Amino acid sequence: MVSVELVDSTYIQPNNFMKKKTRKKIAKKRITVTAPQAQAIRALAEQLGKLIALSGFRSSFSLTTVAKERGLSKYLPKKTANKKESFYEFLRNLYCQKPRTIKILVREILPKAIEKRHEKGDPVLEAEALELSIRLKTLGIDLESEIIAMNLPKERPKTVPPPIAIQKILDAYVLHSSLLPDCKKMFIEGHINESVRKALERFEKMIQDLTSTHDKQGPDLMAYVFNEQNPKIKFNNLSTSQEINKQLGFKLTTMGLMHWWRNNLSHGDESQISHHDAIGRLIMVSNLFHEVDGRII
Repeated sequence: MVSVELVDSTYIQPNNFMKKKTRKKIAKKRITVTAPQAQAIRALAEQLGKLIALSGFRSSFSLTTVAKERGLSKYLPKKTANKKESFYEFLRNLYCQKPRTIKILVREILPKAIEKRHEKGDPVLEAEALELSIRLKTLGIDLESEIIAMNLPKERPKTVPPPIAIQKILDAYVLHSSLLPDCKKMFIEGHINESVRKALERFEKMIQDLTSTHDKQGPDLMAYVFNEQNPKIKFNNLSTSQEINKQLGFKLTTMGLMHWWRNNLSHGDESQISHHDAIGRLIMVSNLFHEVDGRII
């Protein structure tokens, strides 16, 4: 019995020693993150957060999915307060244990992110990508030449087609026939400002033709035609305060839209309005057409 115990103990001892040795070897591979490096990782996390979602219900393009596909899920934090912290913890864990993987990961994420952002009408500009390159260089990762070779736009293009989700809104909401097909077509093709300007121009022209008032335009035309005292176009008998309010409100609304939307969009130097803003304006103008269709004179 004694001899068996001695054999067992001498057999176990080397294994314990090897385990300790292995743990020491693994520990040496871990990188200690300095304060400047932590700052750089946090900045990189913020940059990547603009390119890819943390997780997605409808889209397979997310950090969680990419990490899972590459067997990196264990580096994702188990519990996090927000998206920014999740990205930071993930990148910090990678940098400590598999720093070379960050470069591979960015190479995979960036091209897809550029494509996705373009589909959403928010293209990745060269300056944003080069800023990402600077963050990577701080961590010893050089992708500058590869990013420059992508030939990303230096400024936001004037014609950026809206995301498919926004295009579908116009399919579900049928614009007034006076705005079809050209105003909708301009919007879908990315001529956002022009589509709204054309819609307002068409509304103005319809009001001029209906009332034979071609000597007035813009706010002056709307004030004259929809005047609650003696309107050329009225929506009711103006016999109650509510009826008068509608007439007055319509006059002031159309005057405001001509002052703001119509006049500003007529200038060639006006910045491109957002897709969400533009679709709201198109639907608003469409509603104006429908209201005029319901006039009594």
